[in-house]
Amino acid sequence: MKVSKILFFTLFLLFFSATGHTQEKSKKERIRALKVAYITEKLSLTTEEAQKLWPVYNKYYDNVSELWHQEYKNIKQPIRNGDINNMSEAEVNRLLAELEDIENQICKENMQLTRNLKGVLPARKILLLKRAEKDFSRELLHKLKRQEDKEKQH
Repeated sequence: MKVSKILFFTLFLLFFSATGHTQEKSKKERIRALKVAYITEKLSLTTEEAQKLWPVYNKYYDNVSELWHQEYKNIKQPIRNGDINNMSEAEVNRLLAELEDIENQICKENMQLTRNLKGVLPARKILLLKRAEKDFSRELLHKLKRQEDKEKQH
């Protein structure tokens, strides 16, 4: 377990020591590597469990990431840009229907992941995975906020 903590924090330091000019894809890859290390450590995965988990999880993550991208590009970005104020009621209803569709697809992906993992991990580790995903996101956001606050002070 100590080795996985060292690996996690090493990856974490590498992520935050990179320059601000790093390409977006590289950032996403590093965050994904951090997430893998974090989840592996939190679940105390055996080598066999990890070999079975990650192909299933990566497929899920790729599918959900694509849905998040669609949601951002097609719905959230127009709302943030204020474009929604210039849309007709029909266009706004279309956006809302698209949002509902994407949310339903994400829900289906989550349920499918749970079903797929039942043959891969014990039920306890499946639940721990769900918690570890949320904890990782929360910790990452806290670290980013602290880094942002630090940069504002300098």
